[in-house]
Amino acid sequence: MSDARQPRWVALGTSGILMLWAGSLLLSHGACSGARKPMESAPSSSARALRADPPPTKDGLVPVTRQRLHVTQGQVVNLQEEEQQDGTHFAIDGPRQRAVVPETTGDDVELRFTWLGATDEVVPLASGQHREQVGLKLRARDGCNLIYAMWRIAPSAGIVVQFKSNPDAHESGECGNSGYTTVRPRFMEPLERLSPGESHVLRARIDANVLTVYADGQRVWEGLLPADALGLEGPVGMRTDNARVRFELLVPQAAGPTSHL
Repeated sequence: MSDARQPRWVALGTSGILMLWAGSLLLSHGACSGARKPMESAPSSSARALRADPPPTKDGLVPVTRQRLHVTQGQVVNLQEEEQQDGTHFAIDGPRQRAVVPETTGDDVELRFTWLGATDEVVPLASGQHREQVGLKLRARDGCNLIYAMWRIAPSAGIVVQFKSNPDAHESGECGNSGYTTVRPRFMEPLERLSPGESHVLRARIDANVLTVYADGQRVWEGLLPADALGLEGPVGMRTDNARVRFELLVPQAAGPTSHL
């Protein structure tokens, strides 16, 4: 090889080596980036939690506002500020209170309450009995034809379900304490006596001909409703006797075709 051609071959060899070295660097960088990519794109647990759908609130039930609560006897006090006329937390301090929620199916209702003790004034029932209790109304056609699921506090504790039937009467003053039938359970759990200041949840549901009552999330009563009770149409509601309570009443979000007051 001549002296004139030797520098050109040296230059070509040097360029080839540089190109091979640069290519290897590019391949190495691409492999590292590919290895890191899954780790960098994987969302954190907190990000996944934020994107997850929130669980249903209160098992598909919604709190009743004061505007929806139709008080038929006694007085219900709104615990929110005066300007919040449509609050959902209420107080009862009188001895007798009755209310319904028009435009509800009548088959599912929940009461979240804190019992504060007996009322200052104690009024006996129409039967003459003295009783402290908090409970729910189902399929309340009117004050004389409905189903009660009551949490009795005193003189003895427990769940009692009664069907009140007076086909020819519609106002409580007309029927009084007539027409009551105590529904026998096919399953029942005993309840302990309440203590003032305790908070509890009472829920009642009708499925076909079966009424189930839950206390604090546990099934405590279940029984078959009589045929006459199954023919009732009306909304849900609540009732108290000689019990001071703070409460929130919840009903299914959608109204049903049997909701008539």
